[in-house]
Amino acid sequence: MKNSFKIFLFAVVAAFSSSCLKQTESITPLAEVRTLAQLQRESMMNTALLAAGNNELSKDAKASLETNIEDPSIFYLNLKYNIINMDVYETASIANSFEQIGNSFLKIFAKIFLKLTGSRTVNIGNIDLPISDLNLDFNIVKSLKIRRIYVEYNKDYDASTGNKANFSFINTFNLSRVSGANPLLVSYKKTKNTCLQKCLNFDIIEGNILDLVKSSSTIDLKPSLTIGGLPAVTELKIDGQIDLQIGLKLPF
Repeated sequence: MKNSFKIFLFAVVAAFSSSCLKQTESITPLAEVRTLAQLQRESMMNTALLAAGNNELSKDAKASLETNIEDPSIFYLNLKYNIINMDVYETASIANSFEQIGNSFLKIFAKIFLKLTGSRTVNIGNIDLPISDLNLDFNIVKSLKIRRIYVEYNKDYDASTGNKANFSFINTFNLSRVSGANPLLVSYKKTKNTCLQKCLNFDIIEGNILDLVKSSSTIDLKPSLTIGGLPAVTELKIDGQIDLQIGLKLPF
């Protein structure tokens, strides 16, 4: 009887021990654990938004961050801003100052094309690029560069014309500052087009526009345009994308 009881007791202890070994302690963290890289990225993005009037980016913009190996106190906000079927006569209400600059530059190209009247070198004269009410903190913003400007006919509109909309009528296009040591900003040559004339992808000659933005609320520009005819379609319905790189200094 005693042996039977000992065997029974041993079996209970063994079963209990096995149950304990299978149990694991579960601890629910009070807050999400973030890595140092995530915290650094969050700090940089907050700095970028602070420099642009503390305004979030809209759905029309995509951003990425890039560190500077040579100077860790400087980082870059790479911004892609898009306009779909832009209305050159619409006064856009844009909170973020970086997006506002991109919007103004894209629309200036559409306004220039609207002035085309014949097969010749087009003398448009100087134009003003308004960028008033920019709420930029130049203690943080250290550079402002245009990396890419791209425009194309709106695809839905192009389809409605039987795919006749194209930029084959443009031979060359230059956009320059009115004054300065290196006035030419962007350039285009028809001979370098790689999209069957459906788009204009400009060469960026001198993309740093920080001094222009800092010195005035209006940038004076001089376009130079040669054309080989008038557009095949009468309406100007285009989409555009501008890529900006903004150099920013961390405030600590």
